[in-house]
Amino acid sequence: MSDRLTRKEIKHQIRDDEVRGALFRVFDYIQENPGVVVGVVVGFLVLVLALTGTFAYLDSRAEAASEELASALKIAGAPVKEEGATPDDPDEPSFATEDDRRASAKKAFEEVRGGVGSSVAGEVAELYLADVAASEGDTETARRIWSSFLDDHEDHALALSVRLNLIHLDRQNGRAQEVADELQRQLDSAEKPLPEDVLLYELARTLEALDQRDEALDLYQRILDDHPKSPFTAQARQITTSAG
Repeated sequence: MSDRLTRKEIKHQIRDDEVRGALFRVFDYIQENPGVVVGVVVGFLVLVLALTGTFAYLDSRAEAASEELASALKIAGAPVKEEGATPDDPDEPSFATEDDRRASAKKAFEEVRGGVGSSVAGEVAELYLADVAASEGDTETARRIWSSFLDDHEDHALALSVRLNLIHLDRQNGRAQEVADELQRQLDSAEKPLPEDVLLYELARTLEALDQRDEALDLYQRILDDHPKSPFTAQARQITTSAG
C-alpha cells in the first residue's frame, strides 16, 4: 500500500488542522468569558465556515439549502446597534437588540431545518437551535439536540464544540460533580473524546466550581508540564503563579 496521501486525504487533514485552530480561538474567548455557553456553537461555526469553506462539501443537490444556511449564519453573526438597524438587509443585516437578532436567526434556522431534513445544512441549523434553546432556559431541549448529534456524529469536526457545550451546560446547572466524574473517566481512558489538555482544563475549572482548589491547581500544573504549547498554558500559569 502506498504511503502517499490522496488529494482528498490531504484536504481532509488540512481542514482538520484548520478546525482545531478555529476551536482554539473559541477556547480563548471562553477563557475571557468563562460564564458563556450561548453562542459557542455559532461562533465556532462562523470560524470554521470562514476558514475551511465548509459549503464546498455540501451535497450539490442541497445548493439552495447551503445558501439559506449562509443567510441564516449571516443573521446570527449580525451586529447589534441601537440606531440605524437594518434587519431586512440581505447582505449586511443588523438589529436593534440581541432579542431581535436571536428571534430572526431562530426563524431562519427553523426554515433551513424544515426544508432539508437530515442534510448537513439541516444538522447545522439544528445545532444553532439548540444554542437558542439554551439561551431561553430550555436546557433539556439543548441537551437532547447536542446529545443526539454526538450519538450520530461522534467524529464530526463540530463534535468538539458540542461536547464543550454540554460540559459547560451541566456545570452551570448544578451538575458539577457529575461533570467532574465524567471528565476524570475520559482523562483516564485510552481513547479520549477531547484532547488531553482540553480535558485537564475543563476538569480543573469544574473542580474549582466544587471548591477543590488544590486538585485544580495540580491539573493546571499538568497542563504546563505536559502541554507547554496548549492554548491554556497562559491561564494555567497565571492561576498557579497567583496561588503561590
